[in-house]
Amino acid sequence: MPPRSSSGQRRPPALRDVAELAGVSIKTVSNVVNDYPHVRESTREKVREAILQVGYRPQVAAQQLRTGASGMITLAVPSLDFSYFSNLAQAFIDEAQERGKTILLHSTSGGREAERTVLEGFKRVLGDGVIFNPLMLEEELFARMERTSQPTVFIGEHLPENLPQGSDYVRIDNVAAAFDATSHLIAQGRRRLAFIGAIDTAQGKQPHSSGTMRRDGFLAALAAHGLDDEPARIQVVEDWRREDGFDGARALLERHEDVDGIVCGNDDLATGALAMLRRLGRRVPEDVAVIGYDDTPDSAFSIPALSTIAPDKHTLAATALDLLTERIQGYDGPPRTIDTPYALVVRESTVPGAGLDAGAPPATAPSSLSAPDLEELPR
Repeated sequence: MPPRSSSGQRRPPALRDVAELAGVSIKTVSNVVNDYPHVRESTREKVREAILQVGYRPQVAAQQLRTGASGMITLAVPSLDFSYFSNLAQAFIDEAQERGKTILLHSTSGGREAERTVLEGFKRVLGDGVIFNPLMLEEELFARMERTSQPTVFIGEHLPENLPQGSDYVRIDNVAAAFDATSHLIAQGRRRLAFIGAIDTAQGKQPHSSGTMRRDGFLAALAAHGLDDEPARIQVVEDWRREDGFDGARALLERHEDVDGIVCGNDDLATGALAMLRRLGRRVPEDVAVIGYDDTPDSAFSIPALSTIAPDKHTLAATALDLLTERIQGYDGPPRTIDTPYALVVRESTVPGAGLDAGAPPATAPSSLSAPDLEELPR
């Protein structure tokens, strides 16, 4: 339970609350908070777990949070090497500037420990609140947390349904979007479909990971339209970079030469897959149709131009900033989860000639095709 003062009002978590939960002294908690080396690793881990559960944050940062004076917001994303995250960061910067706010951009490319530092409220990076896209942390860790250490809005995936107090969640329905992408290929007459983007790691197999949900949307579309969901057509990759799509497409087509449609977990995978298909002499979309996810700037200029799912990044950024501003200003209600829109963008990689007129925007469709829409298509 959140700590209470003698008057019954909720107060900011203190060192003593952490010490009580962890079963250690206040001095030991202070040593962990200040990164002093002479603390047993098992004790350090126990204290860090307690810090997460009670939502403790060092006092200097808490004072700044109460004043709301900095006008700075930390945006923590996995890596700017991925086109999606660099473009998303720009959307947040644009939205924040319109509100007179400054975005402190923080990359958690260091992995799990870097992400955990964000959850713990940082130690030396100050700001009014954080917008956080986790990738490597276990979903169970979030479920165990009672409260975030600072006003927080989560974005992306890898989150359970029950969020910590003090936080909100802005997301895109990955399952529905992948369903729409797959249904689009089916509407073009494709019947031997494959998915590139499953990741065979503990993080990659989590129920709410991007790869899991987009794979689930792919399989749901096949089931809805009565198509074969042969497991071998789910291609595992090491990561979601272009080279993984390149190698994944080669491995997939070595097993299944008859594949006529590929749904990729993101645009970078799809770009790599397109390069491999060219190398193998497979025409896109005549022989194999390819669709990605994210609508990165490069997707319109790939060869052929890539059909994709386009998340509404600016609406996502605006919504996340709205919710975080309310938290910073004192809202302490239960966690809120908001779905933001996306669109199906149709280009040449799935429909020959689509989007060839440079003066015309690509075709978009905001909602999924249903099974009855496809009943008349040949199987």
